[in-house]
Amino acid sequence: MNYSTGWLPVGVMLGFLLHASGRMSRHEIAATTIPITIVLAVLCLSAWFVARSSPLRSTSGWKLAVNHTVAAVCASAVVLVFAHVWVTVLSHFLPGLNRRFETSVPVLGATSWLIYLLALALAHVWMAMESSRRAELVTREAELKALKAQINPHFLFNSLNSISALTSVDAVKARDMCIQLSNFLRSSLRLGELTSIPLAEELALTKSYLDVEQVRFGQRLRVTQDFDDGCSDCDVPPLLVQPLVENAIKHGIAMLAEGGEIAMTAHRNGQHLEVTVENPFDPDAPVMGKSGFGLANVRSRLKARYGGAARLDIRVDKGRYRVALSLPCEERRGIER
Repeated sequence: MNYSTGWLPVGVMLGFLLHASGRMSRHEIAATTIPITIVLAVLCLSAWFVARSSPLRSTSGWKLAVNHTVAAVCASAVVLVFAHVWVTVLSHFLPGLNRRFETSVPVLGATSWLIYLLALALAHVWMAMESSRRAELVTREAELKALKAQINPHFLFNSLNSISALTSVDAVKARDMCIQLSNFLRSSLRLGELTSIPLAEELALTKSYLDVEQVRFGQRLRVTQDFDDGCSDCDVPPLLVQPLVENAIKHGIAMLAEGGEIAMTAHRNGQHLEVTVENPFDPDAPVMGKSGFGLANVRSRLKARYGGAARLDIRVDKGRYRVALSLPCEERRGIER
């Protein structure tokens, strides 16, 4: 439909040129121009195949010029042959039309040639845009895979350090933590292979991580949750919320002798999903990185996946550290790989 609409101004321009170069009436111009424009529009569809057979990057300049010139000449010749046959037929109903049309033949041939060359140029532009888009998608997918691959080793390194510290203090807790860690890694490896998972599964994975840390911190780690039922089926990238909780424990709870409470919320705001993780922290504690590996990883993954449609905001206020995550709520359409 859009292609047909785009040819309307071309048909009007062609009719104006034929009218200016000949002595045909308006009715004769309409009777000849409309079929010729339709034939030219159909012929220009072949420009995509011609452009595809002669890519700009892999075809020499002279070969490109020859191929495109020959294709345009052939298209113009087909238009002229059709125009001659069509005008001959119309002459039976409009006497003298073939003589009046003769003066417009050079203009029609040159115009058809130029229009086909323009169609070739547009085909090359379209192919270049498609190639750029595909390259961008491949690059973005590779970036996402690289970022996801960094999560498990980073978390595993921290967990093994914690288990090592527990072995000399409480061997039973160290054993329990090993079991919980095994369960978490099994789930994270399975879900980490997917492109998207329901928020409910991501929250279950986060709970599995909290079970690991609960063994380590005991009563020092407390968690409150407030999740809307309406956002459970929103698809999210896997291992997106867990790094936020890990950051809250590492830079917040672990630095407080009395521990603290992590408040997690998930609400749906129109077409957006909003997740927050809030925790207390010690302003006087040593700074361990600007915002932590986990937050930097999440921010990079959001940018690669959603561009400017998602964001991660950090707010620090009176001993409270709040991370707010906002991203499009994509309705679940089954498991994606």
